[in-house]
Amino acid sequence: MSRTFLYTRVSTEEQTTENQRLLAEQAGYKIDARRMHAEVISGTVPAMERPMFAKLVEKLEEGDTLVVAKLDRLGRNAADIDRTVEMLRGMGVRVVVLDLPVMEVTSAAGDLVRRMFAAFAQFERDQLVERTHAGLARAKAEGKKLGRRDALTDDQKAKIRGKLAAGASARALAKDYGVSHPTILKLAQ
Repeated sequence: MSRTFLYTRVSTEEQTTENQRLLAEQAGYKIDARRMHAEVISGTVPAMERPMFAKLVEKLEEGDTLVVAKLDRLGRNAADIDRTVEMLRGMGVRVVVLDLPVMEVTSAAGDLVRRMFAAFAQFERDQLVERTHAGLARAKAEGKKLGRRDALTDDQKAKIRGKLAAGASARALAKDYGVSHPTILKLAQ
């Protein structure tokens, strides 16, 4: 007897997988709660390195159906999506992606649509990375300081250096200034 599973994923704790579950329900999939697998993990993590997804794959059997709301739930890029879908197809698992015009991506027509949409998604991600790098390069060229703000002001750093030179403990200074011990040690160099 074939079973239907739902895999949902979000990238941060502030997000919820509820909309993905509702999409499956609205598409007519009545999925038993024990067959719903949700996880909070970055989309940059390859599918089979995601703990919940890997557990889900272990439960799947030939004839089962795996439902996901969007193609990017299946992988981090076009190659990862292809590997994941081909692995599931090889297991005899039907894969349904709710936001595609041909939802069943393990069929011949679905395979074509999946590959096209995965390529577009990969292109969008690559463009985003390019724009980010260009923006960072421009900001750097304009003299803007990139990265995390210093935990200590220049005045505090000077005072700490003076206290260290006078024999103060780095651990005590770290506690006094509310920073880590290594932060204080860096100032001693």
